[in-house]
Amino acid sequence: MSLLSGYEQQTAWKYEPIHGSFHTHEGLSQKVNPDGSYASFPGSTVVFRLENQCLQIIQLMQKVLYHKLGGDMLASILPASSLHMTLHDLISREMCISHTEESYRAKKAESLDSAAAITEEIQKDYAGQTITMAADRIVNMVSKSLVLLLKPQTEQDYELLLKIYGQFDAIMRLPYPLTPHITLAYFKPGMLDGERLGKALDFAQIHRENAPVFTFRPESLTAQSFLDMQSYLDIPKRICFCCDGGLNRSIMAANIVNHLARERNLPVMGAARSAYPNTQGWPVSEEVWGILEERGINPDRSYSAAKYLEDEEIPFFSDFAAITTGAMERMSWLCLPKEKFHRVSRFFCGVRDPEYGEITRRQAFDELYERAVNYLDTFETEYRKYVKK
Repeated sequence: MSLLSGYEQQTAWKYEPIHGSFHTHEGLSQKVNPDGSYASFPGSTVVFRLENQCLQIIQLMQKVLYHKLGGDMLASILPASSLHMTLHDLISREMCISHTEESYRAKKAESLDSAAAITEEIQKDYAGQTITMAADRIVNMVSKSLVLLLKPQTEQDYELLLKIYGQFDAIMRLPYPLTPHITLAYFKPGMLDGERLGKALDFAQIHRENAPVFTFRPESLTAQSFLDMQSYLDIPKRICFCCDGGLNRSIMAANIVNHLARERNLPVMGAARSAYPNTQGWPVSEEVWGILEERGINPDRSYSAAKYLEDEEIPFFSDFAAITTGAMERMSWLCLPKEKFHRVSRFFCGVRDPEYGEITRRQAFDELYERAVNYLDTFETEYRKYVKK
């Protein structure tokens, strides 16, 4: 039997009609409060961040479902920043009922450390490869949520997906098979009107001949810690620092943040990109490397030339720091959700350009260093909150 035939058999339940009234799964109340807000439910997982086209389609599906089902059947809408394609569940309270709070936190932290290390190796080993999947069907997932099932396009796509998935079994082997999906909404706990739900799903379904196709790349894979079903933190957080030319400010900012994060043992990694393609491939000045070294930073010279921020790289990063107005415009043109670049950009935006003598490179370094410290102080507070829960 082919892998895709196995997928069809494994997901044959997706065509079962929904009718009659039925109660949500008893475990849903651990995740969603009666009023539709999200309950504290800390854990860890491994997901693919979504490309922009995929994210926009998912948000349209959400709007249709909330229009049809309203707030009386569905929990609070999931924000764009929390949307992802689930690859492998790791640690959750459902799986660790007998653990004390202390042992659960330790197990969660251990799972994240292991998953982050595995993810880093996967990103290196499979860099440049792609997994293509089509939107398959919107379904009721065990009476907890509405999800969009995803179907691999080819045997090779499914084989690569399973190969990557299997590497996380060393952390937590799951009692159920991989079912690629994107969660669209959670139910409110209680009785569900199956007739109304079935009609809403029939209205929202995508016809197979018009099904959008999404691309997932190993570079967009990330381990995540979560506090509840709408609050996720990538481990490590990967920040794209972007300035106009990608030759000075973004290079220094990424190296400063990486250096300070290592010193403070914080899971943050920075990379540098340019907002405009005209400097693509231009070499970074030796003065930049020299300033970093004289300030005690061992620079990452893999970013030895300017690199333009390509559309396909968007899901490679957790957040974006626009250092210039040109970079801010690039983020807007890419249709990034504002929370993806506003919250970090506010720390770094506005540093003047040393390339044209507005300030010296040393002055730019000093300003970026101070801003990096302020950002990491804020990040550390958020991160410690995740660790303690």
